[in-house]
Amino acid sequence: MTIALGVLMFTVVILSLVTILLVAKNKLVASGDVKILINDDESKAITVKSGSTLLSTLADHKIFIPSACGGMGSCGVCKVHVVEGGGAMLPTEKGFISRGEAREGCRLSCQVKVKSDMKIEVEPEIFSVRKWLCKVRSNHNVATFIKELVLELPPGEAVPFRAGGYIQIECPP
Repeated sequence: MTIALGVLMFTVVILSLVTILLVAKNKLVASGDVKILINDDESKAITVKSGSTLLSTLADHKIFIPSACGGMGSCGVCKVHVVEGGGAMLPTEKGFISRGEAREGCRLSCQVKVKSDMKIEVEPEIFSVRKWLCKVRSNHNVATFIKELVLELPPGEAVPFRAGGYIQIECPP
């Protein structure tokens, strides 16, 4: 009898804790669809599920923000201006964003979680960024930390690359 009572009490305690966690998650974690208005242009507005980072959300909608570290928060390249929404700046962003930039709403898109409706501003050039599927023709080490990577572009495509330009390479797993 005592064993059955102990098992029953243990089960009740565990179920109570699970219920408390589910209620807290429901109240504290944003869920559902949110709208991101880009550059105050309704034609560029997107409706997305909440929960992921702004960088990955925009990439899912073919808006590729440069991010040298791939969204790990260690390069400071993926800056966007968050006009509304986005929450407070995180400590991980403070090393990359000056006080003046912070006052203007500058944020790292890899650190901003999409939780509610947002208004953001991105550079117009971002909309011309494309993603290609390429074949690797060669990949040679030239020197320490320097590689010569030769890619085969899709037919009819060219890279008008100039000094100071940016190419982000994504390798499939």
